Amino acid sequence: MIKMFNPWPGLSRLNKTKGFMLASLIAGAMAFPFILPVQTLRADNDHRGNSDALLGTWMVQVSIDPTSVPPGSLLNFTEVDTYDAGGGFVESNNGPGAGGPAGQGNWVRTGERQFALTQLRLGFDAGNNFTGINKIRAVLTLNRRGDEFTVSSQVDIILPNGTVLPFHPVGISHGTRVAIEPLN
Repeated sequence: MIKMFNPWPGLSRLNKTKGFMLASLIAGAMAFPFILPVQTLRADNDHRGNSDALLGTWMVQVSIDPTSVPPGSLLNFTEVDTYDAGGGFVESNNGPGAGGPAGQGNWVRTGERQFALTQLRLGFDAGNNFTGINKIRAVLTLNRRGDEFTVSSQVDIILPNGTVLPFHPVGISHGTRVAIEPLN
């Protein structure tokens, strides 16, 4: 009679094995989110060849070489740069063109802790008339800790008719990563 209700005697043992496997998979899936952030943190702290090391927002002090600009030009200013994962970046500053549209550009890793950047910044006069484009080309070197960088840059000033002015301001910059600070 028992065989009639349980035609396969090994079935209960098979169900126990399946149940154990299912419980193990569920436990592993529940532990996965706690393990993943630790691995991500380790990857983000490896700045030697990691393109992601540049991601985020940086405070940057810019110094323009006085021999590369007309007399009376602003030589030192601050900018805020934000680099995104898609290879784009946005920059705003309190220097030339301050208050106008932000500079926008692209970046790419070129070597160990080395990056190339190209930025375009639209120019306008006090009457909001278009005055041209500044094209900034730069080489950025990230320090080993990944919390500071230096930049060497050159600016091409392009008038609305496409004429490139004969002088090319050059500068050096020092950037510091903006740290996440707790609210309290």
